[in-house]
Amino acid sequence: MASKLLQCSACVRHARRIRSGPLRTQFRANGSSSGSFQPATPGQQLLTLRTLDSLVTTIAKSAVNSPHHPSPFSMRALPSPWLTSSSPDLDGTVPTQPLAPLTAEEEKELMRPKHMSESYTTFDLPLKSDERLYQRYVNAQGGFRIGKLLEHLDSLAGAVAYRHCLPTYLRLSQSPDSTQAFHEASTRAGLYLATASADRLDMLGKLNRDNVKDLRFSGFVTWTGNSSMEVVVKMEGSPNTSSSSSWETIMIGRFAMVCRDSKTHKSKRIPELIVESEEEQALWNIGADHRKRLKQNSMMALDKVPPTSEEVKELHDLMLKIVDHNAKYMDGEQVVQMRDTETQTVQLMFPQDRNLHGKAFGGTLMRLAFELCFTNAALFASRPMRFLSLDEITFRLPVPIGAVLRLTSKVVNTSTPRAGEEAKVHIMVRAEVEEVDSGVSRTRGWPDARLDANQGSQVRRETNTFFFTMAVEDGKPIGRTVVPTTYSESMHYLEGKRRLELGDEMRRLYSGGI
Repeated sequence: MASKLLQCSACVRHARRIRSGPLRTQFRANGSSSGSFQPATPGQQLLTLRTLDSLVTTIAKSAVNSPHHPSPFSMRALPSPWLTSSSPDLDGTVPTQPLAPLTAEEEKELMRPKHMSESYTTFDLPLKSDERLYQRYVNAQGGFRIGKLLEHLDSLAGAVAYRHCLPTYLRLSQSPDSTQAFHEASTRAGLYLATASADRLDMLGKLNRDNVKDLRFSGFVTWTGNSSMEVVVKMEGSPNTSSSSSWETIMIGRFAMVCRDSKTHKSKRIPELIVESEEEQALWNIGADHRKRLKQNSMMALDKVPPTSEEVKELHDLMLKIVDHNAKYMDGEQVVQMRDTETQTVQLMFPQDRNLHGKAFGGTLMRLAFELCFTNAALFASRPMRFLSLDEITFRLPVPIGAVLRLTSKVVNTSTPRAGEEAKVHIMVRAEVEEVDSGVSRTRGWPDARLDANQGSQVRRETNTFFFTMAVEDGKPIGRTVVPTTYSESMHYLEGKRRLELGDEMRRLYSGGI
């Protein structure tokens, strides 16, 4: 234990600075908050990222007989006759035979507090070692389909959350069919889990045809509330040389998962998390601080507060330069109006896309949003672009099976290459759902939402908004720059600029070895 503390001493000191407090054998969040929390700077975010990376590695080493899944698709639903948006439940279809209710002893075991290492889950994708498997993940340029990897990260977060909430006596990892085991265990426990949000995901390493790696996914629960939890997930790449034994961290992020009662769909209490070591305390503190900052940051968004005076001046100068003078070029790049960058896809959600509780799998939405973003970026730059980051996303509403999913993407900000940096675009993808057979019609005010003549209400609902940053590979300018023409687009433009600047500073600090 002493050696582990020495290895992570810097991480623990950073976590103590985040939130100091006494060590306790058992810890549980009470939802209270105190003090003033300011938005984290790029340096603070990067320090937290590095701290998470180091601490996750330490906790993973302490996991005994950690579950090793042969496939990342255990969060998918089993076959059922048919599901529609008006009848999306799995009740009566899976399993076919009624399951015995939990005994008193099993009920007690269900709520037993658990260690972080008990939820640790991992699986491998040997893309470098298995040519046939690699072909399932390759894109048109010989690189990786990042959207599928994002989908796997969400599936992993779900598996970790279920492992924390379900009784350990079921030993899901020993089942020949982990999906069947999750179904039966969650049915008997009367609960289901859903992704509430995903934190910022940054690519810390490159994946392309010149850098193909075997991939290792891992994660575990690091913080719990009454009915919610934070899951840290990590994607690593195999060593580049045979002389090196260390795996490279390619991506690390956090998912917020919520537990619901399978009958009432209301919040359901989850097991507490046991915190014993300093490393575990550090991870807990980071998770608790993160939840507080998320609430504060949401209140500082541009849809809640006006832009700063500097941002207002920037927009004013831009409008004078571009709109009033009808300029076609700015700083040597072609001016493109934001509305002209919009692309859209429309598709039905099929039963094969559903999760354990009969709604569209969150990872599928992430994959579809990324693929539309990738397409839009390639069209805008006239060449493929590389994924850099996905900012925080919130899953506001579930997407029913049988509903129409409409994804709308547009470029909201661009940057030119600077010393040591690539030209980038920031792309927003908005997901809306329309339930065709039920006529359910609500929305959150997307500008092109229409009114239903019969019901007098709007016919689309916003479920998610995704924010991606993409970069060109060749180091050359894109040759085009996007400008807003309406107030709504101006807010998107400023939001994109904020996110681009944050990501640029984090990558500079990361390269500089902070």
